Amino acid sequence: MKTFLLAGATALGMMTGAAMAQSSGHSSITRETTTITPAVTAPSTTSSSATTGRGATPDGDQTATSASSFTDSNGTRTETTITNTSYPLADMITTTKKTTVTTAGVATETVTTTNTYPHSGQAPGPATISTRVYTVGAQ
Repeated sequence: MKTFLLAGATALGMMTGAAMAQSSGHSSITRETTTITPAVTAPSTTSSSATTGRGATPDGDQTATSASSFTDSNGTRTETTITNTSYPLADMITTTKKTTVTTAGVATETVTTTNTYPHSGQAPGPATISTRVYTVGAQ
């Protein structure tokens, strides 16, 4: 029994000594944190223009067109044209909206056409939407 006690005391002393040896030594931890935040800024409009035109034909059809264009600071150009044409003999109004967005030489064009029959009580007809993507300058 005495042997076990001495062995236990020796082990305890060794563990305590080891702990004391570790605590008396010098250690240092260096932590370095680098945070990289990308610069995010909203593009601002660098140039813009707008125009409106109206016209009529001898049979009474009337057309009004509104167009706008702007280029932001990233070089993205957006052009929008809205044309309303009324056909009084057919009691119909056709609205065509064409939007072209050009970024890095690639243009995306979306054309939406809607027919409305104002005096017939019918709801507007279904919109016809077509989209195409093309490279500027290509045929």
